[in-house]
Amino acid sequence: DLFAPASACALVGCCRYTRSAFRSRATGADRTEVERLRLWWGRATAFCGSHRTTASHMRLATTVGLSESFAVAEAPTLALLLERGSFRRLCWLQLYGSLLSEASLRPIVETLAAGASPSLKSLDLAGNHLGDASCAMLAARLSESPARVLPALEVLGLGSTRISSRGVEALARALARGAMPRLVGLGLRSNDIDDEGVIALAESGMLGLAALRELFLCGNDRITCAGIDALAARLLGGSFPSLRWLDVPPLKSSAFHAACAARCVCVLDTLGPAHAPENPTAGSQQPATYE
Repeated sequence: DLFAPASACALVGCCRYTRSAFRSRATGADRTEVERLRLWWGRATAFCGSHRTTASHMRLATTVGLSESFAVAEAPTLALLLERGSFRRLCWLQLYGSLLSEASLRPIVETLAAGASPSLKSLDLAGNHLGDASCAMLAARLSESPARVLPALEVLGLGSTRISSRGVEALARALARGAMPRLVGLGLRSNDIDDEGVIALAESGMLGLAALRELFLCGNDRITCAGIDALAARLLGGSFPSLRWLDVPPLKSSAFHAACAARCVCVLDTLGPAHAPENPTAGSQQPATYE
């Protein structure tokens, strides 16, 4: 209990104005500051107990993988811990398959969009209901402060997050303006992306995403040959200069495969082995296993 130590009580009680502010309810508030802090303290303690961790462990942690063990009610607590810097060294955050709703996930996304966890390198939100609204909100913050919001991020997993082309277009605009300059892998499998979303991503690759090596779009059944051919044209025009692995719906497009061969991009065939480029040195490393 952070109010149990005598020093804490003395600090709160050293000035009658401070004491009054802590004890009184602001207009419209349902709790005093003391009650609110006690509530968050209790939730943080319960979070540590549920995941068998401590404050010192969180300060030293570089990897946090919660996935199925993460409860929906814990989302605001995790957001607060991220905001307050409890995970000071965090580089990898996985919430894959937690089945969080858009409302439950929003506090975490808002916290990251506000500049929390600047050293984060990998963020996996696949299998949660992110939605277009939260994706657009994150994109807006990225556009406003590209150097402050997720500046070190290298891998972003957004597979099966109920994103449509509307959300992808907003994200693409931010990426074209230089957001997430270190991004190496982008996973967008099994969403509701159509040709317009593919074209928006390809256009963003002409201006940003210089480091992107892996792009995953398979499972978006609304993508047609027209979208794949448009992507091929952008690839030949220099989009995604570092791209080595590309996963798209299994559509027959000779122009697309010719463009990938010319760029030495390996096409991952979900119905069979990967289609490797003719250059044996290109795409020699296996792609990352994320959505």
